[in-house]
Amino acid sequence: MARKLAAFAFFSLIVLFHTGYASSLFAQSEGGTLDLNQLIEEALQNNPGLKAAWAKVDAYREIPSQVGSLEDPRVSLGVQNLATDDFDFNNIEMTMKVIELSQEVPLPGILSLKKEAAIHEAHAMEKKAKELEFTLIKKVKQAYYDLYYIRNAIAVTEDNKNLLEMFVAITETRYSVGKGIQQDVLKAQVELSKMIEKLIDFEQKKASVKAEMRALLSRPPEAAIPDPPPDIEKTAFTHTVEDLQNIAMEFNPVLKDLESVLKSRESEYRLAKKEYFPSLMLTASYGQREDAKKSQPMMATGRTMEGESVEVEIPTEDRDRSDTFSFMVGFKVPLWFHSKQNRKIKETLSLISETKSHQEELKNEIYFTIKDIWEKERRGSKLVNLYQNEIIPQARASLDSAMAGYEVGSIDFLALLDSQITLFDYQLSYYQVLADYEKDLAEIEAVVGKRLF
Repeated sequence: MARKLAAFAFFSLIVLFHTGYASSLFAQSEGGTLDLNQLIEEALQNNPGLKAAWAKVDAYREIPSQVGSLEDPRVSLGVQNLATDDFDFNNIEMTMKVIELSQEVPLPGILSLKKEAAIHEAHAMEKKAKELEFTLIKKVKQAYYDLYYIRNAIAVTEDNKNLLEMFVAITETRYSVGKGIQQDVLKAQVELSKMIEKLIDFEQKKASVKAEMRALLSRPPEAAIPDPPPDIEKTAFTHTVEDLQNIAMEFNPVLKDLESVLKSRESEYRLAKKEYFPSLMLTASYGQREDAKKSQPMMATGRTMEGESVEVEIPTEDRDRSDTFSFMVGFKVPLWFHSKQNRKIKETLSLISETKSHQEELKNEIYFTIKDIWEKERRGSKLVNLYQNEIIPQARASLDSAMAGYEVGSIDFLALLDSQITLFDYQLSYYQVLADYEKDLAEIEAVVGKRLF
């Protein structure tokens, strides 16, 4: 009777192992499954960090027009030569009401260079936003494939926990009828506890990754995040190292950022050389004077031909006072060029040298990173195929053989348990290698600065 019970239990184990895992793998959680492309679009639209970066770009785009314009003219209103005894505008010839207009005019080329430098700075900000954009895409993909691994790891662990629960039941039954040993029971219970521990750990990691995904998508903390689909196809990867390096030289946003920074600093250098020349200050003023007051006729005393004394009225003449116009040209003289303009030239040359050195350093770093990830991709691709086509089928066949051997008593329980744990480890390794392979592809996209997959 005990032997029939054991045979029935092992037959149930084999059926469960081949069907239960598939059914649990396709179970849905939190409604539906994640679509990677939709996640990326959602992140690009909603991520607050990326929004802030593009808002900064918009701000920098407004600067060229500002620095390329003349300084605002200055208008002055005043009074000149007003007598302080009676404050009468008619008494003194030079008393006038004055309006003055001043405009600073830089020499040709200065405003255009300022505008050119600001345009390149705005382009640099655009490239920084692009860099953040690709970094965001990489993080979304990495979180997505982390969830893919954890989802499948939980499914595999659940199925192996179910197997171990049946192992525990079988070993207890065999021990109770004198066909097994207590060590088998204890060993099966220990391995079952390990599976439960792994499940707890995976669930915690799943919650953490989903919280990260919500932050990337700018979703509220209580928003549901479904699981990825249980099966994904390995992304085809056919690019050579040289292809990727050429793409990076053309599209890498950090390199493009440095190119724009270099152009901006070169414009600033040419601008600094022009600062040796004086700028002009044009000033025009108009003075309005009051006409002289009409005075009373003057009386003078004279004598007639007969010698009589008489008073004679002498009429006064009205005088109109003309208004005045003045025009002046001033110069801002770079008198302290030794401590100012010379230093500015040296500053811009040093910044240009620093930018060029940084460019060379970054190119070397990009070349190395691409080569390193490319080698990882080759290894990951081979491992995915090896696990999928050879290692896991072989481990599954080994476990089936061990089950049959244990049923007839040709191998002991520890050998059976070892076969089962080996298959479990290989299954987890397969999903980890596949997830890492896809995450490395996301890293390559971020390095070259172009969507490739």
